[in-house]
Amino acid sequence: MARFLIEALRNHKEVGAIVASGRYLARAMTATIGGNGHIDRVLEVGAGTGAFTGSILNRLGPGGSADIVELNPIFCQKLRNKVVGPWSDQNGDRSAKVIEGCIEDANLEESYTTIVCGLPFNSFPPDVARRILRQLAALLSPGGTLTFFEYAGFPSLRCLMPGPWQKHARSHRLFLQQLSAPMSQRRTFVLRNILPAWAVSLHAQGS
Repeated sequence: MARFLIEALRNHKEVGAIVASGRYLARAMTATIGGNGHIDRVLEVGAGTGAFTGSILNRLGPGGSADIVELNPIFCQKLRNKVVGPWSDQNGDRSAKVIEGCIEDANLEESYTTIVCGLPFNSFPPDVARRILRQLAALLSPGGTLTFFEYAGFPSLRCLMPGPWQKHARSHRLFLQQLSAPMSQRRTFVLRNILPAWAVSLHAQGS
């Protein structure tokens, strides 16, 4: 938590989230991984200090893999040394790697059965949020799931605020409706988080 707060204050434009997420939100964000009858190929975007990463890795079954994308180099070092490294030493039948950089620049060629996104889209300019969400939706395999979170009440509150924030919030909400139209959607409310949040899962159509 201390490292997250330091980096959030130092690089607020990169980190974006208000506080590090807790284990209950992590559980909701990763619920579709494991036990689904297929080999999981997971992409995590905006891993931070690993609030969701540990849950992702713990749920990976034999043959599963995870690509973990994070922009902040200090967070990447922590993920490699404290999370992915020790896990990899004990799980030779599955794999994970940390990719340092922006998701828009990452060279990702495969499709993923699950994408877990920790980026705070409501804090992004609408054009940036749209580009990233379109990119992530395109990386989903048939029947795959894209999960992200929203702090409870924030999107609605921003829609009521006059000025640019209101315009951006309404534009983002409309875009999400359009993006999710061909998908099924599930929203899980997580009260036991430092800030209550919704885990939003979009399920792509199967092949």
